[in-house]
Amino acid sequence: MKLSNTVVFVSAGMMSPKKRDHILARRQLYLNYGALSLATILDATGVESILVHGEHEEPADVLAMLLDKGLFPSRFPMMLSIPSFYALPWAQTFCRLVRNADPGAKIIVGGRWVVGPDPEWLQGKLPEANLLVPGLAEPVIASLLTSTPDLRRLPAPTPDIVLNHTLVSNFERYQPSIEASRGCGMGCAFCEERDIPLEKLRASTKIANTLAIVSSQYGGGEIRPYFQSSMFAPNENWGTGLAAAFHAKGLNVQWRTESRVDALTPETIASLAEAGMKVLDLGLETASPKQILNMRKSRNPDRYLARASALLRACQEHGIAAKVNVLLYAGETTHTLDETRSFLDEHNESIAGVSVGPVVAYGPPKTANVLLREWSLSGAVTVDPNSANDSGISMVHLSHDFDANSAEAASLELSRRYMDEDAYFGLKSFSYYARDYSRADFNRDVAASEKSQLPFRVHGWKPENKS
Repeated sequence: MKLSNTVVFVSAGMMSPKKRDHILARRQLYLNYGALSLATILDATGVESILVHGEHEEPADVLAMLLDKGLFPSRFPMMLSIPSFYALPWAQTFCRLVRNADPGAKIIVGGRWVVGPDPEWLQGKLPEANLLVPGLAEPVIASLLTSTPDLRRLPAPTPDIVLNHTLVSNFERYQPSIEASRGCGMGCAFCEERDIPLEKLRASTKIANTLAIVSSQYGGGEIRPYFQSSMFAPNENWGTGLAAAFHAKGLNVQWRTESRVDALTPETIASLAEAGMKVLDLGLETASPKQILNMRKSRNPDRYLARASALLRACQEHGIAAKVNVLLYAGETTHTLDETRSFLDEHNESIAGVSVGPVVAYGPPKTANVLLREWSLSGAVTVDPNSANDSGISMVHLSHDFDANSAEAASLELSRRYMDEDAYFGLKSFSYYARDYSRADFNRDVAASEKSQLPFRVHGWKPENKS
């Protein structure tokens, strides 16, 4: 059997979308920039590498493609990245197929949020895996190709490299990523990075240099990169510096990022708008003072909401589309949801769209049970007590007011209240949909969709009255 000389990274896909399964959700592309970072490092040392995304393809079809192109089997390990627990079923099937196709293949599995919480639990779910890597692998990636892999959890700040997007199979379809910083450390109860300190933001000149190189990878075609950062928190001077650096390099690129509503000032928003920021994902989560405290978003809800108001208005003033994230949390009541709805109504003109969903506990029992016990003090109850062990995804009944089904219905209602199909397409086409996915493609998909599952208002359609 001929072996390839290529290290194949596979980003596990999903059997179905993590929120609601409809055509439009299956169109979304998520660039696995963590796996791409590893492929870039190896490729730079002369080890040929490629990154393949499972997306919503069948695992068998992805493996068949690798076999057809002669990329598998390989003399190197199969590198499987599992970006979320929703990708675990796909990964399980893929591992079985790889083992059946080449009993001698070495399978190495990474994905910090899935492997890290409890490697022994995950090994039970993936018996075919030869090795699980629990942390960030940039410091040890070269050793993983040897017979003596280094599995220490070493510090891994944002690597000073430019991601080589051309290593991604069909990379032209994906919008690029620019990693700006890692960590957060703000202590939000539900966040996986609550205790990981925020590292210093990369210098604006380095961001500009990186973007210039990435633009050349795409042949100078239009790109809408995502500045990856769990909490993007530059100051006004940094934004001004980025605008100047872009101007000096002749860059005219619009980009997107995410942050907290209390992490940016209106002055900083103005400077970032000058530097090309066009879409900002904002983690408001709730406008209920009680829930702000329960989530540990802030110790001062009034100040938190005042800063959120100022930031949203600044986004509107400077032409930045603010997409607001809302989380229905443990202990949610009709009153707390009314408080959030009232805040959103007040700022409706400043909001480009919303993303709404009930909170979920991710992870095996070792980590999920800590959250579930805390949430139970607010009246939340796990839908299935076995779900943490079975899948690593624990849905909850939030309170007496909101069981899991009514929380989902409330999420859809709130989402449609602030977002129509034009707004949804505008946001999703910026960084999430394939670069060649047109409005005509979108319209065809909307027409073929079950409208009751869509999180936006469709022109001319009204939900059926179930009463």
